Amino acid sequence: MATELQERLTGLSAPGQLVEWARPFPDLESCWHACRSPEFLLWLSARLCTTAQERRAVVACLAELTRLAEKGRQRGDSPVDAAASTAEAWARTGASLEDLLAAERAALDLADGAATRAAEEGARARMLLRSAPRSRPASFTSSRALGALARWREATRTQRLALAAASAVGAAAEAARAEGTGASAGPGAPADTEATEDTEAPEDIRATGGTRGTGSRDDQDSWAGTWEARVRESAEYAVGVLAGSHSDGGDGRSARKAARLIRRRLPCPRFA
Repeated sequence: MATELQERLTGLSAPGQLVEWARPFPDLESCWHACRSPEFLLWLSARLCTTAQERRAVVACLAELTRLAEKGRQRGDSPVDAAASTAEAWARTGASLEDLLAAERAALDLADGAATRAAEEGARARMLLRSAPRSRPASFTSSRALGALARWREATRTQRLALAAASAVGAAAEAARAEGTGASAGPGAPADTEATEDTEAPEDIRATGGTRGTGSRDDQDSWAGTWEARVRESAEYAVGVLAGSHSDGGDGRSARKAARLIRRRLPCPRFA
């Protein structure tokens, strides 16, 4: 039998995993403070937003999470940095919708280019791995295959980072539209977007344990509306980049760090 909290989450079109995980908790606040999933935390915040100030706080948190994923990489005036900066500017003072859409488009263009490079390097690595002599693991062909594999991983990371930034600035654009029209970007927003699919890794490369996959759909695949979808996608891609870093250790450390950041920046949301 579903608990009261589970029934209320179901009424919000919450993902089934979140609804099931919430079973032991008596209320949303205890669930919020125990949750280690950045995607669920940000989705809850986005879904239960009722004011422009709350939406801006969510966007600012997404931009910060993107910055965290980008840490250690060359930034300068890259499309990822520009998208995060534009989202931050909108959260502070209200960047124009045109600026938000331009930043989103530039980040998506970067993601498209990285996806193409990932596909090329993945195919090259697969071909070289198949032709490398098994008796000589340190052969020239094996070294070339490892180089291609490294470039595939880097291109995949760039793609996901660019998608995190694009979704963050896209969430700002959705919130800006809501503010401009007076429409609600919280509960009840239309579900009219589809998640962006990741570049599929070649079979040989998937076996090496590449970076975490993102963009998967839950059994309640809409996860509410456009605004919430953008927020969720940005969080998923950013955490995917963090989880693929050498410092993560493969034990969920990055997700827990991101969850702590979110709880520091955002208060526990409230049911309407």
